[in-house]
Amino acid sequence: MGVIQRQGIKHSIVNFVGLGVGMVSTLFVYSQKDVVEAYGLVQFLLSIGMIGFPLFSFAGSAVALRFFPYFEDKPSGHHGFLSLLLGMSLLGWSVCAGIALLFWENIQTAVAGESDLRHDHLWVAFPLTLLFTVATVFTQYAANLKRIVVPSLLFDFSLKMALPTLLVGLWMHWISLQTMLWLLLVHFALVTAGLAVYLLFMGERFTKPDWHFLNPKMRRDLGTYAGFVMISGVAVLLTVRADTFLVGALTDMKRTGIYAIALNIAVAIDIPIKGLHAASVPFMTKYLAEKNWTELSNLYHKVSINLLTAGLLLFGCIWVSVDDLYQLMPNTGEVSQGKYVLLFLCIGKLIEMAVSLNSPLVYYSEYYRYSLVSFCVLAAANVGFNIWLIPLLGLPGAALATLLSITGYSLFGLALVWTKFRMQPFTRSMALAGVLALAAVAAVWFLPSTGYVLLNIALRSGLFALLFGVLVIRFRVSEDILSLWATGQERVRAVLKI
Repeated sequence: MGVIQRQGIKHSIVNFVGLGVGMVSTLFVYSQKDVVEAYGLVQFLLSIGMIGFPLFSFAGSAVALRFFPYFEDKPSGHHGFLSLLLGMSLLGWSVCAGIALLFWENIQTAVAGESDLRHDHLWVAFPLTLLFTVATVFTQYAANLKRIVVPSLLFDFSLKMALPTLLVGLWMHWISLQTMLWLLLVHFALVTAGLAVYLLFMGERFTKPDWHFLNPKMRRDLGTYAGFVMISGVAVLLTVRADTFLVGALTDMKRTGIYAIALNIAVAIDIPIKGLHAASVPFMTKYLAEKNWTELSNLYHKVSINLLTAGLLLFGCIWVSVDDLYQLMPNTGEVSQGKYVLLFLCIGKLIEMAVSLNSPLVYYSEYYRYSLVSFCVLAAANVGFNIWLIPLLGLPGAALATLLSITGYSLFGLALVWTKFRMQPFTRSMALAGVLALAAVAAVWFLPSTGYVLLNIALRSGLFALLFGVLVIRFRVSEDILSLWATGQERVRAVLKI
């Protein structure tokens, strides 16, 4: 896993720095009483782009990964594949935007209700989803080139810097909410342009699609797959990403902000998923195309144990200090309502990590059609769970609905991968990692408070990380982690010799 490991580690480093920025922003900016509502509005608008992305992009992102091995040919500019993807995205967004304009008053009433904030600013979703869609497709295309670090800096990290800066301006009354939203659009426009320039720098070209290469069979296969992804992709996103949108639609922007703050903390666990998935999926599609089942199985198991171990480390660091984290926030009384939202969201992410490449394996294989019905059923179940549980349990109800949907989705993926590939991700090392994490949590859980919130967090989370790390290495949970540890020791020795 040389290239995967290098790109995954670099990607994770970038995201951990972003996590630090995001954590500071969450603790000291997003939780401000005067900012929570505006933050909720931004997250609500972004959730529209995320959920509708498969339709807006005409499945361009999934097609970029699934079909790149067939189009790959550097001298010909990959037969104009990049231009084809951009054209698909512009077509998909234009159709969706046209339909939305035709039924705009009905959509405003259904989505925004009586909320002046949502009603007055829902128009931002049009340019925001266009820029979000094109930028995401460019980012996914770069993954085919085994380049995920710079796109992550441009797409993910820059937003973590820009959004709190804009909200500070709003908080200090330097800019209005309207101006903040315009500046957010300017940011996404610059990101999209930056990604296009980066691809050009990498030697990619927006050449005209080679319609001779796109023979009738290729067009039929590509169109069939894109149609499937548009339906199933929306269903999948409704299964695992509808919570923020539905909290915003069913409650108000303040509670949406509180929910988004908990989600923002839980996103820390997503960092290894993003890094390893982005680096692994191009290899996975290559092994699928070659029918190299041995390498595919090895990749499956390695990614699973590495992701779960990293997830347990991050979850443990968060949960042993959760009360102190909320105490740091200036609006503690309100935002601490998200504590059990955070718990359910983190458990859901651990389940995703444990089954690792299940979803991509099915999604990019010849068996992708089998998952369509189940995706739709699970999406309907998630929406139903949210509509039922949010009024009943409040914000934790939305997180519980997401957890139930992720569990069902993961169980289905496990069954399908085993049936079609005779593969499953579980090993003794995964069970061992869980036991070691529980042991490390138990060791620090009852530490007395020092009376200083920051010192409590440093001691509890630091001690947990140290204990869990030592135990993982001592019991040889992951060969890749052992390899990284050995490499780190060698580099330290080399520095000390100098």
